Amino acid sequence: MFNTQLFEAQSLLLDAYDPEKDAVIEAGFTRRWDYGWGSQLDAAIHPLSSFQVKKKREEQLKRSAESRDSFLFAVRLREDARFIGVLELPWVSWSNRLAWLKVLIGEEDLETMYLAEALTMGLRYAFEELDMALVASSTGEFQPQVLHTLLNAGMKPYVRQRQMVYFKAQYWDRIIVGISQAEWNTHYREE
Repeated sequence: MFNTQLFEAQSLLLDAYDPEKDAVIEAGFTRRWDYGWGSQLDAAIHPLSSFQVKKKREEQLKRSAESRDSFLFAVRLREDARFIGVLELPWVSWSNRLAWLKVLIGEEDLETMYLAEALTMGLRYAFEELDMALVASSTGEFQPQVLHTLLNAGMKPYVRQRQMVYFKAQYWDRIIVGISQAEWNTHYREE
């Protein structure tokens, strides 16, 4: 019997993303370069309007509902249900049991406080609900606190893409990390 809630943790809730309300707040988060980089890996990084965020998230939710190969959750504070970021599984390969995980917290001080908890919730969902064999994520050397959090969660560096990201007049390495279900079970699973 499982004693752990998938969508609730000590300080956070995973909830349905509401494009009408959450997109307005998330558009403000995209002004922060780190958040923009994490949410726009396939495009040039720039602040997005609430209309652009809403359109992007509606497309994601539609794709998720139709193909079931991606998942999107709003990360909210448990005490007041305030939207603070997103947890995404933007790519799930069911035949290979692989998933890509992104956890984006909008404000830097909240990221420091809640990133580890949100990451654990995302990994728990991927391994215990979706039964993934491997979950991967990425960050850059320019985000040492994020890299530290990913490594503390048991993820290991798999790929280092040299000088992949240009930030603050310098090229930085992009680091892809991952954790297997066996490693997750060893470290986190409740008996």
